[in-house]
Amino acid sequence: MLEDQRPGTVYWIDHYVVGSDDLDRWADFQIKVLGTRPHGGGPEGRRGFILFQDITPCCHHGAMHSPDPLPRGAGLGNGLPRYGLFIRQQDIEQHLRRLDQHGVPHLDPVRTSTEGDTGISIAWQDPDGNQFEFWAPDQLPDGAMAGCTSLGVGRISHGVFESRNLQRTAEHFARFCTLEPMTSPDLPANILVLPLVGGARIIFKQVETFGQRTGGWGKLHAAHAALVVRDEDFWPSYDRMWAEVPEWEYGRERGAFVGAGPDLPARTARHGSPAGVQWFDLRGRGDDWYDWDTNCFHFVGGEPRGGSLVEYEPHTMDWHFPRYLEAQGAAAPQSQRP
Repeated sequence: MLEDQRPGTVYWIDHYVVGSDDLDRWADFQIKVLGTRPHGGGPEGRRGFILFQDITPCCHHGAMHSPDPLPRGAGLGNGLPRYGLFIRQQDIEQHLRRLDQHGVPHLDPVRTSTEGDTGISIAWQDPDGNQFEFWAPDQLPDGAMAGCTSLGVGRISHGVFESRNLQRTAEHFARFCTLEPMTSPDLPANILVLPLVGGARIIFKQVETFGQRTGGWGKLHAAHAALVVRDEDFWPSYDRMWAEVPEWEYGRERGAFVGAGPDLPARTARHGSPAGVQWFDLRGRGDDWYDWDTNCFHFVGGEPRGGSLVEYEPHTMDWHFPRYLEAQGAAAPQSQRP
């Protein structure tokens, strides 16, 4: 039933980007803890102020260099955003030994079902205070461990984000991502769980104050999560959003967005990739999008491998935009960076 879904439905989390005060330190840490590799076959996976690493063939992650010292985190197991990675339950002890070997702050394994799935969680944090989790569910989704790292780490299992109004968040993701909230007696009232088709989850926790480690605060503008839709849903998903939400004003002279923080509405915004800049110059709309609570996302098209989106070939705006121009018989605009 993986393919029998409504148009625009989200299947997986393709990648995430967090903030870091030291990209070299962050990269070295992730290699030791996760077994990651440079993204795209490059020598370091660097793209300017962002560094990317492959986790599995179907997901990667990255860090952007923070222009100012990162905001103080809420502490191990408490800060948000938090990203989870699939592991096997039989490998839990080896993961714990590796965390201890490298001096990684972590919590003891805990069995839980409070975030929409049943399994064993190990919360840990990187040297920048970003929050992560090894997630060993009782039942691994198909493809969760496909192409796992040499250290036994699979693809992205979930992302946990801040929300001031869970109902408003649920309505936003139902409208623009075709996601419906999970209902379960195990779910606390302050948690919203949005199951993805492939078996991952997007989770929101009710908060009163923000940790300010998300893109909507302006400085960590590249901090985001990328959500996988079918290739044929890539443009319709954006068209629906561009028709209904405003654009975050971008000041070219300063090379920065105008305003920041939680008082701004849900919106789209200029994406910093080459194709994202060209698309913005052509249409005046961005392919990043923000919810009501400073969390940043963008869509990635997925081309099924072997006839199913259990595994997929990711297609970002850099892939879709040239094909859009070809179909329209148009030429790419000259970039107006910054």
